[in-house]
Amino acid sequence: MLPVYTSDEMHRCDTAAIERYGIPGIVLMENAARGTVDVAERVFGPVDGQWIVLLCGKGNNGGDGFAMARHLVNRGAKVDVLTLGPDSASTGDAAANLAMLRTMEKETSCLHVRLLSSSAQVEELLHRQPAWVADAMLGTGLSSPVKGEIAELIEVLNASSVPVLAVDIPTGINADTGDVMGLAVEATHTATMGGLKRGLLFRAGREHTGDVDIIDIGMPKKGFALEATNTFQLDAGEIERRLPRRRLDVHKYQLGSVFVLAGSLGLTGAAAMVSEAALRSGAGIVFLGIPASLNAIMETKLTEIMTLPFRETDAGSLGLNDYDAILERVNTASVSVVGPGISRHYETQNLIRRLVEHAQGPLLLDADALFALVGHLHILQQSQADITLTPHMGEFARLVGQSKEDIDTKRIDIAQTFAVEFGVTLVLKGAPTVVATREGEVFINPTGNPGMATAGAGDVLSGIVAGFAAQGADSREAACCGVYLHGLAGDHAKTTVGEYGLIATDIIRSFAEVLKDVALRPPRRDS
Repeated sequence: MLPVYTSDEMHRCDTAAIERYGIPGIVLMENAARGTVDVAERVFGPVDGQWIVLLCGKGNNGGDGFAMARHLVNRGAKVDVLTLGPDSASTGDAAANLAMLRTMEKETSCLHVRLLSSSAQVEELLHRQPAWVADAMLGTGLSSPVKGEIAELIEVLNASSVPVLAVDIPTGINADTGDVMGLAVEATHTATMGGLKRGLLFRAGREHTGDVDIIDIGMPKKGFALEATNTFQLDAGEIERRLPRRRLDVHKYQLGSVFVLAGSLGLTGAAAMVSEAALRSGAGIVFLGIPASLNAIMETKLTEIMTLPFRETDAGSLGLNDYDAILERVNTASVSVVGPGISRHYETQNLIRRLVEHAQGPLLLDADALFALVGHLHILQQSQADITLTPHMGEFARLVGQSKEDIDTKRIDIAQTFAVEFGVTLVLKGAPTVVATREGEVFINPTGNPGMATAGAGDVLSGIVAGFAAQGADSREAACCGVYLHGLAGDHAKTTVGEYGLIATDIIRSFAEVLKDVALRPPRRDS
């Protein structure tokens, strides 16, 4: 897993590297510069003979740029450096690197360091088509909207066809939220220092960063750097390690049972997709509890699923008549999924709340089951069940009584607070989906694509997570494996049907292929 930091957490890691481990700041800057140039050569080709422009600010981000310029010249590039302030404005390690650059400038015709006079100066350089431009203007310390000269520079950069390499983070992107602060550089690629920043993964930050490389600047990866955050991005190695493994002599009952309580008149598709996805993720057996009048339909629709017809309300939804039998199923199943397509009929909603209050077995609550919790969140704290919630942004906003926009800007913090306060595993679906645990950890999912914004994709996710839970994964592992592989299946489906034509059942079909590939690989031991 990859640690993900706020700007403050990353600053504390830098400080710890210098003060706790005794690594001089200028060494960290040197490593950052060398690593960024390595990335640039991989992305844009060997720099020998290239002409490159660097825009460097007054702080450490500019210092990274100054050090980069030295390495670029040493590798055969012709370099123009434009500074956003006079030499006297740079301090500390940045000033030291600028001084080295000034000395180097006197000894080679391949390097020119000039004070930026206007955005027209940059526009003229870009018109001459350098190989690429480095954005080392502001870095992660931005706290107010960009304006004036820097805003003009950003407009010029964004209007140009010249590729842009952002150093640490594109100028104008908030490192914590991913929001655009007035105006932001649209980077082709981003080389970020030491660790991922939240702003690279959320909101507009995702659109402005291009592909991202993490530069190893020599900061100790264990110890303080790992302790500084409780937020991580999932990766393939972690999922391979957590995926449930099967014994050679296993039988279906050892692979767990999933009880799905879902569906109502006109909403049979959700129940079917949850059930099929649970089987596809490896659960040994799936039981589907549905209103009795839908039984014939579901038996026709589903071949491998065991249907359980229960008495229904006048509206064709599940009610309280068979509450005891339903509760028994919940308590004997390895895990139960409640909610998809189950309806918002008042008696059905009462059924859901009573199940949450009295369930002993693990529960995954989705869709209409989440609606039943609005105004009744206290029953989550009273329940003895291990509960996972899988809301999308609108459902979660309704649950917590906040706007979607407010939640989206603080998605990690709000999800984390909710999961800890109510003692649940929270899968907050979106781009990206985050998993928050009752212990306060947050996991960000990097897989998936816009084609998955389609009806039923969330039902498929619920079934996949439940399938892993049935096989013995704890709620954290089931959620993390589920969201990562669900997104990976969506990416696989995109390659065959495209984003626009992708539907939820494509994800189920692709999931079998994705799971096969992952299961065939031996579990990785690296962290």
